[in-house]
Amino acid sequence: MKLQNAPSLLGLLSLKPMSGYDMKKFVGESIGHFWNESYGQIYPMLKRLSRQGLVESRLERGKGKPDRNVFSLSPPGRKRLRNWLAMAPRFAPPRNELLLKLFFGRLGNRSDMIRHVREFRQRHAQLLVQYKQVEKWIWKTHPKHPDTPYWLITLAYGRDHSQGMVKWSDQTGRILARLPESGRPKKSIRKKGGVR
Repeated sequence: MKLQNAPSLLGLLSLKPMSGYDMKKFVGESIGHFWNESYGQIYPMLKRLSRQGLVESRLERGKGKPDRNVFSLSPPGRKRLRNWLAMAPRFAPPRNELLLKLFFGRLGNRSDMIRHVREFRQRHAQLLVQYKQVEKWIWKTHPKHPDTPYWLITLAYGRDHSQGMVKWSDQTGRILARLPESGRPKKSIRKKGGVR
């Protein structure tokens, strides 16, 4: 059986033993900006990984709390993770509803397109603030952790992407502001070197 989301769970368990709840929480605080797992995915996947011997589980008795299953990475699971890390990543085509709306934007209201782009810009401006906070937290809590350089690399990708999206939003907003409601430009928006 092909386990599409298995590498993310195996990777999380390579850091420390976790319950399904711990994993979901950790995803939200770390890789959630570029990879997400729902509870509906995590628990069935952990059961399958356990059946395949890639993870091991133990029941942890709760003192005044419900008991919970804590999972850890087994040696075969670590081997599977290392094999996956060596494979070239697959590039899935993106699905971007904003770009789809803009592509067909002439058929809608220009004011709606401008609003969509402003909201998109605001979201990425908020992400830039979050990335800055996460970077400070990493340096404060894990300055010498062996995974810190790798965490910062993925953080830099998100930061640089959001910076680019803010710049793109500003450029797009200026272009949209010059268009009439019909979508036909008041003057040519094509200049040497592309759209400005």
